[in-house]
Amino acid sequence: MTDVWYVGVDQVPESLAVLLDGRDRARRRRILCEADRNRALAAWVLARLVLGEKLGRDPADLSFDRTCAHCGDPGHGKPVVESADPGLDFSLSHAGGLAVVAVSDRTVGVDIEDATAGVRPPAAALTERERAVCSDYADFARLWTCKEAVLKAAGKGLQIHPGRLEVLGSTLRALPEELGRPEDYTLRDLPLPAPYVGTLAVLGPAPPPSVRSGTDLVGAAAQVFPSPLPHPRVHR
Repeated sequence: MTDVWYVGVDQVPESLAVLLDGRDRARRRRILCEADRNRALAAWVLARLVLGEKLGRDPADLSFDRTCAHCGDPGHGKPVVESADPGLDFSLSHAGGLAVVAVSDRTVGVDIEDATAGVRPPAAALTERERAVCSDYADFARLWTCKEAVLKAAGKGLQIHPGRLEVLGSTLRALPEELGRPEDYTLRDLPLPAPYVGTLAVLGPAPPPSVRSGTDLVGAAAQVFPSPLPHPRVHR
C-alpha cells in the first residue's frame, strides 16, 4: 500500500526545523535561495511526521542513510530510514508552494510540478514521439513528473538523461536497460491541488495510492513546537 501526503510550504513554520537532525540542518544551510530552503524544510518536516507516525517513532529521532546504491557515495543516494523495516520506502518532492511525500511497502518515487510555471521545456528532455503529443507547458509538466518519478524510484535521479525514458499517456514505453524493463513500473497520476500535477512511480503492480492533506499533521506538530512570540517593542 502506498500513501501520499501533501502540504503547503507556507503551512510549515520555521519552528518545526527542530525536528531536523544536524545533517539535515547542514544540508539546508547550503541551499542559497530562501524559497528553496523553505521548500526543503516543508518536504523534510512532512516526511519525518509521516514516517514517524507510520513507524511509531519520534519524528525527531529518525535518521537517514543517503548512501548511493549504485556507486557507494555516502551523500547523494536515495534516502532510506536507518533502523527501519527494509521493506519501507519513501520519496519526496516539492515545487512552487507545495511539498509531497510518498511512503510505500515497495520501491517508490514521486515528483510534482507547477503546471502554470511556463518555463520552456528543453527539447532534449523529450523523445520525438513525446514532443509530438506535448502541446503546451501543462503537458510537459505532467510528462516530466512521470520521468522524474521513475528516476527517483530507481535511485538515479537526473544522473540518467531524461531523454532516455519515454512516456506516452500514463505508460512507460522506454527505459535504459540498467534500470530494468518499462513494464516493471506502474505510474499513477496524483490528484493534487491546482495548479500542481504529480506522478507516483511504483516498482511492480500497485493499486491507486491514498492521497491526503498533511495540514492537520503539521498543525498538530506546530502546537507542540510553536514559533516564538516576537518581543514587544518598547517605546521610549
